[in-house]
Amino acid sequence: MAAVEHFDYLIVGGGKGGKSLAMVLGPAGKKVALVEEGQIGGTCINVACIPTKTMVASAKLLHHVHHSAQFGLAVNDGGNQIKGVIDRKRRVVKGMVDTHKQLFSSTPNMDFVLGVAKFVDHKIVEVNTIDGGSRKLTADRIVINTGSSPMIPNTPGLAEAGYLTNASIMELEELPSHLCIIGGGYIALEFAQIFRRLGSEVTVLLRTDRFLPKEDEDIAAAIREVLEKEGIRFISGVEVSSVSRSGKTAKLTLKKANADETLECSHILVATGRVSNNAKLHPEATGVKLDKRGYIEVSEYLETSAEDIWAIGDCNGGPHFTHVSWDDFRILRDLFLHDKKRSTKGRLIPYTLFVDPELGRVGMTEQDARKAGHDILIAKMPAAKIPRATTSGETRGILKAVIDKKTGHILGCSIFAHEGGEIMSVVQAGMLGNLTYEQMRDAIWTHPTMAESLNLLLANAG
Repeated sequence: MAAVEHFDYLIVGGGKGGKSLAMVLGPAGKKVALVEEGQIGGTCINVACIPTKTMVASAKLLHHVHHSAQFGLAVNDGGNQIKGVIDRKRRVVKGMVDTHKQLFSSTPNMDFVLGVAKFVDHKIVEVNTIDGGSRKLTADRIVINTGSSPMIPNTPGLAEAGYLTNASIMELEELPSHLCIIGGGYIALEFAQIFRRLGSEVTVLLRTDRFLPKEDEDIAAAIREVLEKEGIRFISGVEVSSVSRSGKTAKLTLKKANADETLECSHILVATGRVSNNAKLHPEATGVKLDKRGYIEVSEYLETSAEDIWAIGDCNGGPHFTHVSWDDFRILRDLFLHDKKRSTKGRLIPYTLFVDPELGRVGMTEQDARKAGHDILIAKMPAAKIPRATTSGETRGILKAVIDKKTGHILGCSIFAHEGGEIMSVVQAGMLGNLTYEQMRDAIWTHPTMAESLNLLLANAG
């Protein structure tokens, strides 16, 4: 029987939070083991943020080529481009993975272990390593960072017909003639626009009648209009009741208002959400409690129900964003190295939907603010009024800010415009600094930048 190896810290999962924590604890003199199943660097750089945004950039460039005449240029696109797009994506990912390999190998006091981990006793993890061996690890403190994976619906015939996930769709080297996307969230919409711009026919199936229900209806309507004008088809209020395939054609049976209809396509992308990766880790074997969805229950300090075990990133059921995992890392770094206890409560968490133009959002929507009982002002304007939007040839979109009428503080904003995520970040900085909307409105922003849109937007508050 293999001896149990002891460390100061054991981190299970090498995503953003886990790898960052390991790479600060080791140089601080702590003996660290970092266990990763095989995706060096985590989901973000391998199959999520980095590769998808790389493809977004390629598709955007191709879109500009197709519309080069409006810039006074005549450019030929050269036909089907998907192989080149995928090759570029692979180069970008490989470069980042190689960088992480170098960082891991050069981090002092860190043992990087590739393999599948599971708890076999209290605070004892068994790792089946990729070379066929087995190791048992324990530590004074353990951090779980196991992430999440695509949720696959149990639809009759789906597995047999074949489907794509956010990972496998980025390995296609043949352009789908007709891509059908099950789901209407951020992953679905980003891939819908990417593949439409690459030349696929695209249909998006939505379970609900309302498009992007977490956004205000005017913002959601503006996004849908842009995507529909690019040729993306949306079918709302449907469920896929069965799937079959004959050769290169997949047939989906759709149930809507008690009536069935069929839809044929070449490829199916499943984008119905994410589920935790905690099951194979068996955290309950060490006293870690899971919620009904399979996520690890944590306190506001990221503590699990088991002493000296924490959970960070997607696996604890919080917002599935890399920047949230990064902040989770900072909370534990400050606790472990500086004995500073910081809570997750009250975090102002922004996000960006990387369609083109982008949607950057932070804080409350109008519907959130009214539900919470705030007396509010609304500032809203079309992106076409921004001088920089005109010079950039991107005038689509709408900007909106929600303001507390009593205090003048900005409660939130939704910026659907060229560089929307960047403009939103300026607003977020003002919110963190407790600036009033008047102070943001009256600030001198460089002309012509997208940031100066705040002068115009906030002048419309009422």
